[in-house]
Amino acid sequence: MKTFSVTEAKPQLGSLVDKALRSEPVFIRRGTRLVQIVPAVLPEPIAIRPEGYFTVDEDRAAFINSMPIDDSPLAR
Repeated sequence: MKTFSVTEAKPQLGSLVDKALRSEPVFIRRGTRLVQIVPAVLPEPIAIRPEGYFTVDEDRAAFINSMPIDDSPLAR
């Protein structure tokens, strides 16, 4: 496993990122600590809901409002 110091990594950061994007391990050390450059995995975007998607009809609102409120310390 080849590691690079921060000083060594700075001038070749672009090529080190390219290596990481090709799934090659890239480690940079600062003193005795190591960091690894890896490709980021972004989550899927949250779907856009149509207007009114989260509205509650009167029957559902009445049901929710009729539920008892639990004031016990464990409910918080």
